[in-house]
Amino acid sequence: MDYIVTSHLNPHLSGVAKFNRILAQRMNIPCISFDEVFNLHDVTMLLSIKLKDGIPFDHEKLMSMVNYMVDNNICYDLFFHTYDRLPVEDALIQHCRSVFCGNDEIKEAVGDVGKPVLSAWCPPLVNQEGHITESMINIFSFGMAHKIQVRHYKVLRDILEKFRLPYSFWVSTAFHEKASFGDFSSISHEMTTIFGSKIQFLGFLSDDAVNYFLDKTHIFTAFFQSGVRANNTSVFAAMQRGCAVLTNLDRYSPKWLAHGTNILDINQLQREDLELDVLRNIGAYAKRDADIHSTWHGLESLLKSPGCASETCSEGKRV
Repeated sequence: MDYIVTSHLNPHLSGVAKFNRILAQRMNIPCISFDEVFNLHDVTMLLSIKLKDGIPFDHEKLMSMVNYMVDNNICYDLFFHTYDRLPVEDALIQHCRSVFCGNDEIKEAVGDVGKPVLSAWCPPLVNQEGHITESMINIFSFGMAHKIQVRHYKVLRDILEKFRLPYSFWVSTAFHEKASFGDFSSISHEMTTIFGSKIQFLGFLSDDAVNYFLDKTHIFTAFFQSGVRANNTSVFAAMQRGCAVLTNLDRYSPKWLAHGTNILDINQLQREDLELDVLRNIGAYAKRDADIHSTWHGLESLLKSPGCASETCSEGKRV
């Protein structure tokens, strides 16, 4: 076997992609996409696929891939994670050597096709040796995937490496209702390129889980296109938990935020700001000031203040 061909590409978003990546690593062969098949000839491969559920696919392109494999002496086996009697699935079966099925239900659905059809299984995808890595400086970030500002993280990495500070970086991402998994796919690739093995993606976390990681965090990071704003809720959540927050400040940031006192500005960051006792002090002041300036009670009072109450409006008057 020379290659594994995968229908899904991002192991952070797809069990099929993660399965194929692990299998390829264990077999010491490349894991490639459909598009890369068109560059090969005279090889053997395993097509490990799930077509109907989870990905948009071009039926004509996949049919042309089948024809290409036949014309270029590419021998292949199939591993079906699902089988939905799609025409392209049947075309793949017609020209393959054998069919491996992820479970007995799939095997029964494939039926007798005049070649070996074998029941297989999918081993656990969770790394039994995996664990959350902690270091001298634990860095944590949560928020919308599409809002991650990569350029500031490059600056942070350069600072940490310049001063040879041991660190671990945990990232939990959520998805905006108008965003797509592609946002995370792109961002996760960029962030992994920056931080390498130092970064761990935690997926979507509940409020309780977020608080758990905040309690283990030395620096919470949240960078914005221009600067932090009074309605950037993740920053205040971390501050109220007593975390030192590293962000970027500008003229529209809340006036009560001050670098080195209750927050850290990436554009002013110095080595001494990263001492653990300094981070603890900043976290303590962050909690104190966030409990004053960013509370629900304070917002309620503002909304009920004179000039905002509805009774000051003329009854029946239209604007």
